[in-house]
Amino acid sequence: MSAGERRRETRSGSWAHRPLPAALASALLGVLAGCALAGNPQPPTLWLPAPVKDLTAVRAGNDVHLHWTMPRQTTDKVMLKGPQRAHFCWSGAAAGTKSVAASCKAAGDGMFPPEKAADISLPLPPELTSGTPRAVAFFVELENHAGKTAGPSNPALTATGAPPPPVTGLTAEAQAEGVVLHWDKAVSQPGLVLRLQRDLVKKPGAPAPTEAQGAAPPEQQTLEVSLDPEDPGEALDRNATLDRTWRYTAERVLHVEADRQTLEIAGVTSPSVTIDAKDVFPPAVPRGLAAVADAQAHAIDLSWLPDSEEDLAGYIVYRRDVTAGGAAERISGTKPLVPSSFTDAALAPGHRYAYAVSAIDRDGNQSARSEEVEEEIPQ
Repeated sequence: MSAGERRRETRSGSWAHRPLPAALASALLGVLAGCALAGNPQPPTLWLPAPVKDLTAVRAGNDVHLHWTMPRQTTDKVMLKGPQRAHFCWSGAAAGTKSVAASCKAAGDGMFPPEKAADISLPLPPELTSGTPRAVAFFVELENHAGKTAGPSNPALTATGAPPPPVTGLTAEAQAEGVVLHWDKAVSQPGLVLRLQRDLVKKPGAPAPTEAQGAAPPEQQTLEVSLDPEDPGEALDRNATLDRTWRYTAERVLHVEADRQTLEIAGVTSPSVTIDAKDVFPPAVPRGLAAVADAQAHAIDLSWLPDSEEDLAGYIVYRRDVTAGGAAERISGTKPLVPSSFTDAALAPGHRYAYAVSAIDRDGNQSARSEEVEEEIPQ
């Protein structure tokens, strides 16, 4: 073997047995591992909308009104896009049991956008609008494009049976105490109430209530009148502030015990009635007027019991010279008096005077005058 051949053999052997540097070996292992160990493939999403959790049901006549919030994601936490298919059904089976899906009877379908409040009114099947009241549950199931669902919503209970009669002849009139409502009477029954919905009608450009007028009334309020044991046919809404426009609707509501549940069956809502409740009613006539002569001051002091009306602006004092004759004249100035007292010092000695007082509100409605009282200044 020549020297050149021995040098080539030695060089070849040195490369075959020399260990790789640690950093280079680690890098090579990482590359090999990345190429050889790919992650497990993820299954495709089924696009199943998450089940509804806040379904509610309200019975109104022979319809049921359902309300709920649409989910924003699928069961795989993927954002929903576009309207989602909803299927509605009802069942008498206990909520949460496996028999619900099998016994749930179709009630309707619809399309609803995700992440928004949703509503639908469905006609009740004829078998649910008569007979002895019982509890039934409504459900909504959200379906994917293949008609698959992640399961029904929470049960929303309502009562079966005939609804109470609708309210007819609803009218409203303003009185000093508030708004009086009238309606046609109906045969009463246990658990029956009349539910009134009052709404404030806002007029464009109308000024907001001032601090002197007191707190603004609620823009919406629900009132109930018991129709058990008798339908009175009328009610006074004392909270309906005058000088405002109100809109009323009414419905009879029957509270029933069904399957150990307290449920409501509401009748059809009446047509609305609107009233512009103008205040044309004067305050009460002041009472307890008394007159006392102050000889030293050559004056007569007057006082009376204060009125309690919330819109009271004040009082007006009138005087009649009994000795000289003549008609009564206003002596308390151009603006209403705020206190319930007055001192008359513009008097002639030896004359007898008769006094009367009236009350006036912020709308300018003035009461009749009180009974006169007489007094005189000594000579």
